[in-house]
Amino acid sequence: MNRRNFISKMGAATAAASFSLEFLSAKAQTTNPATFSPMAGLGRNVLQTFDYRGVKLLPGMFYRQAMETRETYFNLSNDDILKGFRREAGLPAPGNDLKGWARGRADSTFGQWVSGMARLSCALDDAELRQKVVALVEGWKQTIGENGRCHMGTYAWEKMACGLVDMAMYADYDRELNLLEQITTWAMHRFDRSRSPAMPDDRDGRRPNGTLEWYTLTENVYRAYLLTGKEVFKSFGDLWLYQSYWDKFEKDSAPAGVEFLHSYSHINTFCGAAMAYAVTGQDRYLQILRNAYNYAIKTQAYVTGGYGPGEWSVPNDGTLGRALEMRSDSAEIPCGSWAGFKISRYLQTYTGEAKFADWMETLLYNGIGAALPVQPDGKTFYYADYRLGAGTKLYHWDEWPCCSGTYIQTVADYHNVIYLRNEDGLFVNLYVPSEATWNHAGQTVTVRQETNFPETETTHFTVQSSQPVKLALSFRVPDWSGGFRFKVNGTELQAQTNSNGWAVVDRTWNTGDAVDLNLAPQLRLCPVDGQHARRCAVKYGPVLLAQEARFTYPLALSGDDIASALTRKTDGLRFQAAGFGGGQGAGEFKPFYEVPERLPYRIYFDLNTPRFL
Repeated sequence: MNRRNFISKMGAATAAASFSLEFLSAKAQTTNPATFSPMAGLGRNVLQTFDYRGVKLLPGMFYRQAMETRETYFNLSNDDILKGFRREAGLPAPGNDLKGWARGRADSTFGQWVSGMARLSCALDDAELRQKVVALVEGWKQTIGENGRCHMGTYAWEKMACGLVDMAMYADYDRELNLLEQITTWAMHRFDRSRSPAMPDDRDGRRPNGTLEWYTLTENVYRAYLLTGKEVFKSFGDLWLYQSYWDKFEKDSAPAGVEFLHSYSHINTFCGAAMAYAVTGQDRYLQILRNAYNYAIKTQAYVTGGYGPGEWSVPNDGTLGRALEMRSDSAEIPCGSWAGFKISRYLQTYTGEAKFADWMETLLYNGIGAALPVQPDGKTFYYADYRLGAGTKLYHWDEWPCCSGTYIQTVADYHNVIYLRNEDGLFVNLYVPSEATWNHAGQTVTVRQETNFPETETTHFTVQSSQPVKLALSFRVPDWSGGFRFKVNGTELQAQTNSNGWAVVDRTWNTGDAVDLNLAPQLRLCPVDGQHARRCAVKYGPVLLAQEARFTYPLALSGDDIASALTRKTDGLRFQAAGFGGGQGAGEFKPFYEVPERLPYRIYFDLNTPRFL
């Protein structure tokens, strides 16, 4: 069932709960935990996130997805989640066993569920969700043995570390991270330290003793170090630096020797390099992160921003395009979206450059935003299917896989990627119905963004402040825009874009002042890779368009004029292929995020081939 149908069938009680949450998030942030003032690392921060506070989603597709996600995870039974942990610890274990990856114990995703619920409770200012996740962690805490023995390997432990850091930061729980310190001390004596680099025949580095994805451990223990200053976290983070892999990216965005490794975890490991920059301030880590971003989007990613056919990193030789001929497991979507969001966000805060939101925006609409919702029984959208001919959206064959953890984390992150700020003012990163409230120069300022983008080309901003306020509003100029224009209080101004890719309006604002942007999205063709220039997908602005594939011909285009090949219809963001007179053979093109489960679709086309492949 797709997202719209799911929402319509949630029932009156659930709908009422969703609207009560809207009221909760609209309140002054009185129940939210106070923000931390972590110790300053040596890395430079040009911009700041809102850190899940002060940003409110307004009604629209992302608001609906956030509310639906909250309901699904909130209504999971704590006893069911904790049953395996309690049973193994010899404690009373009421509840029902979970299935799939969570059979026996839910440790492979438990820390991510904790992280996502902590972040989402903070973003929504949702006391009930916070109480639930605190109860979960308290229940899990009772299952830990002496000396912090938590019975977790590197894979599950890394996720638990993230969850506990997020509990401190966003749920006001164990702010000194004493619980994480206990299990870190245990892990320091328990985890094998071979740290074997991943290879094609051991693609996630688990040999010789099962240290699965050990190279992702650094990120969250470094976060814990900056939060508390405890040396145990820095020492543990130092152990897992993946220098043998990261070094390849110091001077090259397409290095040799990085092919046929586990794709998600080898993108996610660069978040450890990002935190290494935050801790040490060494510019080499920032350069590694820049090159990693370019590597991901230019050699590994499909038009959706997803990457990793068969979960492999691929050589830059046309393998990405050829994989469309044989694989349905084109990209690991919630996990890949999580890594892409984090890398983009780290780079934006460190550099102040708008361009690093391009990948984030692509994933927002076509990756996580186009994913089927996680179901209460654990059915989870895992692989996106981009095959030539036709693909379908299907749930993973096992319940509660890894993507059930990154799904809630990424959806919670919507509140943390739309806006950025610094002492000069507000940076509008994404064009999503929302509002941001913060203290600027001693005043409480709210900027509200109202839009039906991408179905319309425009977005409308209003400024609210108790008195006139000097403030720079900076708007990201997207790479897909055909002519970015804006008006202030009805008067059109010439958009001046600075060297970091922001169009800036710096003035004194009165409450009620308005800015209207025309984002000027256009139809365009996007080749899959450099070796397949005529194997293309169609996008409108940031949005991937999918052709309905039931009883239809693939798009046949002899030239490059996609604008003349598709005619926009009057209902929403939908297009009709020319030359069919609206007949069945064409099939309409619509946003990939609107495609429901099991409906066949096409997104990639060989434009110089006959209609039948």
